[in-house]
Amino acid sequence: MINNKFDDDLDDLLNDINSVMDNKQSKPVSQQNYQPQQQPNQSQQQKRKCLSPQIGNQQQFRTCTNLRCLKCDLQVKCHFNQKWNKDADYLIFRNYFNNMAILQKYLTEDNQYNAYNCQCTNINALESIDAPQNWVCSGHAI
Repeated sequence: MINNKFDDDLDDLLNDINSVMDNKQSKPVSQQNYQPQQQPNQSQQQKRKCLSPQIGNQQQFRTCTNLRCLKCDLQVKCHFNQKWNKDADYLIFRNYFNNMAILQKYLTEDNQYNAYNCQCTNINALESIDAPQNWVCSGHAI
């Protein structure tokens, strides 16, 4: 019978697979490829986050300098002593977020303002104001 040879080969193959699977499950945790979770280093542990982040011009003390946008998941950029002109719109920030040569065309010098932007939001801050709800503090080293 031809089928018996194929059946025997198939049985042998299944037995080999089962024995390998049984050996992996029977090993103690110390013998398996186990890597303990790494402890965060001190610089990661010692960060303090702003509860209600503020943005504003450069002279103010309580402005947050490490903001992250929850909508586009990017770091918020601050351009000191500059403000966005009227031509800067959503598509400019969306398409050219990392291209400072193009973004610079939409900034004008003004010592009273700081210009903030991520990929989806832009703000000119004359005085200390609350950051938009989608901007959160990423933490500050102590």
